[in-house]
Amino acid sequence: MDYPPQMHHQASFPCKPPPSHHSQNPIISNHLQPINSDSHTTMWLDDPYSVSNACPSQRDSGFNSRPASLRSIESTGTGPIHHGSTSVYENIPSRLSNNPENTYPQYTELQPAPPPAKLPPAQIIAELLNLLIEDDSVIVREAVLLTHVLIREGGETRSEVIQNRELINTLLETFSKDIGDGQIIHALASLFHSLSQQQEGLRVILDCGGISRLISLLDSPDNTVNFVITTLHNFLIVFQDQASDEIERCDGIEKFINLLERSNDKLLTLVSDSLLKMSIYNVKSKIFIQNNEKCIRRLLYIFDTSTYDKLLLTISKLLPIISSGNELIKRIILQLNGLNIFEKHLRTTKSIRIRHNCLITIRNISNQATRMRDIDSLIQKLATILLTDDHQSVICSLGILNNLTADNRINKSLFVKLNGVQTLMQKLLMNVDENDDLIEVVLCTLRHITARHDLENEARETIRKSYGIGNIIKLLRDKNFKEHWGILKATVGLIKNLAISSTIIPYLCEQNAVRRLIELLIIIDRERLKISEDNKLDILLDIIIGALINLAKDSSCRSIIKEMKCTPIFIRFSHLPSCSLQQSSNSLLNELNID
Repeated sequence: MDYPPQMHHQASFPCKPPPSHHSQNPIISNHLQPINSDSHTTMWLDDPYSVSNACPSQRDSGFNSRPASLRSIESTGTGPIHHGSTSVYENIPSRLSNNPENTYPQYTELQPAPPPAKLPPAQIIAELLNLLIEDDSVIVREAVLLTHVLIREGGETRSEVIQNRELINTLLETFSKDIGDGQIIHALASLFHSLSQQQEGLRVILDCGGISRLISLLDSPDNTVNFVITTLHNFLIVFQDQASDEIERCDGIEKFINLLERSNDKLLTLVSDSLLKMSIYNVKSKIFIQNNEKCIRRLLYIFDTSTYDKLLLTISKLLPIISSGNELIKRIILQLNGLNIFEKHLRTTKSIRIRHNCLITIRNISNQATRMRDIDSLIQKLATILLTDDHQSVICSLGILNNLTADNRINKSLFVKLNGVQTLMQKLLMNVDENDDLIEVVLCTLRHITARHDLENEARETIRKSYGIGNIIKLLRDKNFKEHWGILKATVGLIKNLAISSTIIPYLCEQNAVRRLIELLIIIDRERLKISEDNKLDILLDIIIGALINLAKDSSCRSIIKEMKCTPIFIRFSHLPSCSLQQSSNSLLNELNID
């Protein structure tokens, strides 16, 4: 049998062994054991790509080569390789044995020293109490920091600190030991902040009178105030009424307002939310905030200039509460350019909640904005919102438009030009849920824009063409005046305005407007006779008679009024002392006597 020719390795270049590392390091040299070449085996038999100790020129890359397990020991030398010979396997070293005890370790690990015995918390606290009463501020600060460590450890240690009232009182007294650099105050503020993250910690601070101490720190730098205001904010979250009463008692609300002068957005967010919670949980604080011009001015400035979303949202929640105050505050908000600021956010914000809060605030102050000029862009924006499916935004926008069109000819005409009448009639006719709030505000706005401006006739004709007169008159029958006084008042007022147009009166008669009005008048008159005096009923009676006066200009309507035999009621009203009801009754009797 012919054998292939013998193959010889190239002559190997001698390689120097790598120098040993850390030979001079006493720690490593004492514990590194030399490798015994006679007893230690490597994994080169199992891994064809293992790194050998040979020189780079002698290493096999593993590509296009036989597995290392098929090579003989002599293959590392320069002699020929004899393929097919059985003797080549005789000198293969044995495989590594599974030796769980690591018979041939390379390193001997150091055994760590046992930890020192931990002192019981009670003993540590006793030592801390001694340190906290020292005169050395450095020692006191270190004691505070160590106490803080105990609190953050949690578990039994934290409980021991919380339950030790003497320690808490001592910590509160330690505020006075600050030497003016603020280090002790900052350390204590951080400590009480950690303590306030659980209800038990808040309770012990409250019971030890800690709120007054914390409020006194609100003039500190931002890094300290951040801890203090967060702690007070935690109190308001957990203890609500009790915490707000204590903060109000300590004049904390004024301190909060002063903090609005800071420039840190996150700090301002906490302060604003604290003011919000104070106004919710404490009536005195709410009134104080509503009447504090400095607070309003600063909040509006921040709301106008900040871009921090959380801060904007928090202030937007507070503004509706402030704007629900007295009329003077509303005028101050308007003088501070509040309307334009809120309109800007309506156009730019992506937050539905900020938009809702802005709309509520505008609605609150809009009754003082009826005489304002240059609000065309706001009316246009509100008209656009009416076309959306956002029910809350629609209701608020209707309320604003109702106020802005109450006594402003320019606003009325502008809204009519913006197809506002069609939009309102659509809302009224599509109100399948019969939402009374929506019905009332739509009717009120329609009543405003159907009289006393240049486009009033166009507005009335639009209602007629929308086939909504029947739905409007139907409300006179469906609504009870005791429960829906506002809706009935707006409905009668709208009918009164529609009757101004002679072309619309036949449509009103066709829908039994005259009969429904007289039926309502009789019911209210009976109720009025039971009560000695009710100005509310007199107002509604006066509006009904006013509507009948306009309708009585048509002969068919006059006939219906006479048929229903209600003339004695008008005669009785005409003998009342001089008042609006007496005057309108006389006018109606004059119209009826025309025939």
